[in-house]
Amino acid sequence: VLKHLRHLNFTNNMGEQVDFDEFGDLVGNYSIINWHLSPEDGSVVFEEVGHYNVYAKKGERLFINENKILWSGFSKEVPFSNCSRDCLPGTRKGIIEGEPTCCFECVDCPDGEYSDETDASACDKCPEDYWSNENHTSCIPKQIEFLSWTEPFGIALTLFAVLGIFLTSFVLGVFTKFRNTPIVKATNRELSYLLLFSLLCCFSSSLFFIGEPQNWTCRLRQPAFGISFVLCISCILVKTNRVLLVFEAKIPTSLHRKWWGLNLQFLLVFLCTFVQIVICVIWLYTAPPSSYRNHELEDEIIFITCHEGSLMALGFLIGYTCLLAAICFFFAFKSRKLPENFNEAKFITFSMLIFFIVWISFIPAYASTYGKFVSAVEVIAILAASFGLLACIFFNKVYIILFKPSRNTIEEVRCSTAAHAFKVAARATLRRSNVSRKRSNSLGGSTGSTPSSSISSKSNHEDPFPLPASAERQRQQQRGCKQKVSFGSGTVTLSLSFEEPQKNAMANRNAKRRNSLEAQNSDDSLMRHRALLPLQ
Repeated sequence: VLKHLRHLNFTNNMGEQVDFDEFGDLVGNYSIINWHLSPEDGSVVFEEVGHYNVYAKKGERLFINENKILWSGFSKEVPFSNCSRDCLPGTRKGIIEGEPTCCFECVDCPDGEYSDETDASACDKCPEDYWSNENHTSCIPKQIEFLSWTEPFGIALTLFAVLGIFLTSFVLGVFTKFRNTPIVKATNRELSYLLLFSLLCCFSSSLFFIGEPQNWTCRLRQPAFGISFVLCISCILVKTNRVLLVFEAKIPTSLHRKWWGLNLQFLLVFLCTFVQIVICVIWLYTAPPSSYRNHELEDEIIFITCHEGSLMALGFLIGYTCLLAAICFFFAFKSRKLPENFNEAKFITFSMLIFFIVWISFIPAYASTYGKFVSAVEVIAILAASFGLLACIFFNKVYIILFKPSRNTIEEVRCSTAAHAFKVAARATLRRSNVSRKRSNSLGGSTGSTPSSSISSKSNHEDPFPLPASAERQRQQQRGCKQKVSFGSGTVTLSLSFEEPQKNAMANRNAKRRNSLEAQNSDDSLMRHRALLPLQ
């Protein structure tokens, strides 16, 4: 038909020429008629409201006078002729069951999808790093989260780490300045320096957990933390074990001194630390940690974290550290009654308890958190354990060095050591006397001697020439000390004197006589003390 229409022309019954163009379209003019209802009798009236002229210029062919148009015979408002309205951007057309396809409902696009056109039949999914906006009309970049330097939590952790570095540096400076004092020497000065250096590394390693994770920071932070803590605990372990073995030896020989020399101590620290280094090297070689963008935890947030590569390797790293801490705790608890000038066993025990509490609570906290809070939990654990070690081991010594210099003397160290030896000897004598008393009771003999009769170093001589109180205190500070040892059956007073050169000799005859009497009593006490030492 189209082929014949292109060549067809005729005259209609109204005398008008009808032609078709090459496209088969009718060439002619049209009148646009609107049906009106007559207000008089309700009949239909045909009203011309416009025309269409095919011979006019393009854009001017159609003319409609909208003011003359009446809808439904009387209304000026265009009626809604569809069963559903248009769907706005952010929504899509949804099929209504049992209705024609032209009837639909507008359904909001789900999260992560968008539509930017009207009457969209489907919503488009946003790219991986993007998320739909509130109206679902476009996609916006996802929020990126990590433990940042600028957020309040990150700033607080950074300040605590810097505070730990400052306090450790201050303690190291105090120990360096007073390195020749008895307190510093008695705490194994060289290992104390290494211990403070390892604490500096512990506080510094916590800073690698703050900031946007990169591949190099992920591979550095766990080994730095593990090696620093093992170095720290190895120093404490060697210090404690050395003093314990020396004090438990019956007679310290040159073999003990050679065996526990400074070079061997550093060798043991190196060997303990080397095991941790091997664990870290194997970890980094087989399954190195890397930066990871996690899209699964929350839809609209990307968490940048470190993928540890191997949780088993992390478990070995922390487990080996805790094993050394347990051994250190055992030796510290065993040597808790040694002279505190030589061994801070009581404080080491507390520090190890704090260490265990921190890392035992770390495991469930680490497993139950996600995102940036994983790094925050580990930073808190590192800082808490480091502060516990620093405070328990060093703050008491710094307090004595700076505010109690009278206790930082060789006499105090000697008195503490001699008192410990006297206590051990007294306990041994007490055990022997109890055994003898039981044997004598079983044989019907007399009871054994009591500790107060067999161990007594307090002179019964009254001083015929008393000195003033101030002179007496000065004399005691110059010549010796007194220690009281308490047992279940009473209290024994131990008086010790040390041969020190007297700069200001007493010119008074009565004072000379008093000094000679006290020297005799002190010599008797020292002889008793030396006689009791083999009883250990």
